[in-house]
Amino acid sequence: MTPKPVDSILDVIGNTPIVKLQKVVPRTGADIYAKLEYLNPSGSYKDRIALEMIRSAEAEGKLKPGYTIVEASTGNTGTALSFVGTRLGYNVEIYMPEGMTRERIKIMESYGAKVYEMKIEGLDSTGSIAGAEVEFIPRQKCLDLERSNAKIWWARQFSNPANWRAHLVTGNEILEQMNCKVDAFVASIGVGGTLYGIAKALKAKIPKCKVIGLEPASARYAISSGVLSPPGISKDIAGGIIEEMMESGLIDEVVKVTNEDAIKTSDRLVREEGFFCGISAGANVYYSMKVAESLGKGKRVVTVLPDHRDRYLSEKKYTT
Repeated sequence: MTPKPVDSILDVIGNTPIVKLQKVVPRTGADIYAKLEYLNPSGSYKDRIALEMIRSAEAEGKLKPGYTIVEASTGNTGTALSFVGTRLGYNVEIYMPEGMTRERIKIMESYGAKVYEMKIEGLDSTGSIAGAEVEFIPRQKCLDLERSNAKIWWARQFSNPANWRAHLVTGNEILEQMNCKVDAFVASIGVGGTLYGIAKALKAKIPKCKVIGLEPASARYAISSGVLSPPGISKDIAGGIIEEMMESGLIDEVVKVTNEDAIKTSDRLVREEGFFCGISAGANVYYSMKVAESLGKGKRVVTVLPDHRDRYLSEKKYTT
């Protein structure tokens, strides 16, 4: 069926297709299905949470005309908030750790946002990193700004429940598209909203569905290491959705993926499957192949391709 015209670009957020992988799959394993989240308008599944967080804040009276939206981001959430926020008439300021690709900054600025880079001590620009790990200093900046000006609203993607609520919708889309036949779901964790929201939706309908979260192998503060933040970090800028998610018992396993494996698999997805997706998509599919092998024929593994490759053209890095 040909889609009908819509009133706004915001109306085309979500409802992304799911495609069965044909070439990048183990021949003796389960089928793997990828939800193409990079087809959202600004190029990632963060469009979903940007719209949900903003609309929720408006409904709660926390965000009003003339306000400025601020956020700490390594790229995708910043881009999504730049897109949705400016489209709805707000000023948007994004605080990023130094070392992210220049394309991300240019995309955000194209939407009209102001982008500020912040120096992060000890950041290894050659390896993979967890997005949440390098956001503590930018988050503190956002907190300080919000406290200093009543017309600044900090989106707080890491702790805002609107984040995971947006992905209840993603999970329900998966259930409908897969006819409730999903044996395992695999996704990078990041700040937790995607995995937690989708896990909630899937487990409510398919309790036996296995949910696996992924982290960069080089992450210093990670679920798999048991340490989520450096000593002395305030709860105002740490924890949040990840802690709630792990306490929920919905996540069956947390696994680390190397930068090399994520990049190699993302390159294969572009060349062999035709998916112009980013590096976290490579990590997701890389481990989905391992899960597919363990489950065997007749089973179904679902994953997401989170973002577009246009933000990795100058440098490839698994940042979740």
